[in-house]
Amino acid sequence: MVAEATRLSRPVPKKQHFIVRKDAALAFLNSIDSTWKGHEQFVFWLVKFLRPKTIVDLGFDRGLSTISFAYRNKGQVFGIDWFDEANYATKCFALDAAFRKISNAIRFHYAKNIHLIIGPFREIAETWKRKIDILHIDWSHSYLSTKQHYDTWSRYLSPESVVLIHDVINYPTETGQFFNELPMDKFIFPHAHGLGVASNNAILMAEIRKTFARK
Repeated sequence: MVAEATRLSRPVPKKQHFIVRKDAALAFLNSIDSTWKGHEQFVFWLVKFLRPKTIVDLGFDRGLSTISFAYRNKGQVFGIDWFDEANYATKCFALDAAFRKISNAIRFHYAKNIHLIIGPFREIAETWKRKIDILHIDWSHSYLSTKQHYDTWSRYLSPESVVLIHDVINYPTETGQFFNELPMDKFIFPHAHGLGVASNNAILMAEIRKTFARK
């Protein structure tokens, strides 16, 4: 049975501005241990550029990516995970770490409108109702698992949506191979295990290259 979504949200003070310097919120994010660390600034930029209404984060682990997507974001962020490949102790540790970090992020007004859903990814997708603007896949790193997640959730993407896939560098013949096969315009951030960006939004992809491509 799919666990009921846990909604964690509090109002954020008005008149916030996009700031890339290391403030208290960024220091908090930096304290979260994760192989995803290093992609926060791009996600902040992406959220500001797209102003997405719905982001789905498949595999929130300890919460870094989910909080980063929600940071100064007026849209809704759904962190979905199942931990079914982990043993019981690992599951409990990961869930406890994620809930503590996300709860603190909301408590200190670093993020808002975060929803955590624990359950089988496929079952959750069967009852999903919202269009997805950004889909982030960061779970099992096999080719088959990544493909299954994409095939299951891609029905909710629009032509202008963005797909992010983590670990495309660390697993070049698995996650990386599937990413390379996506029939979209693509860009890769090679650091922090590699974050692949794929979209048919030509304006967005051109802006990503202009802003982030190495000179």
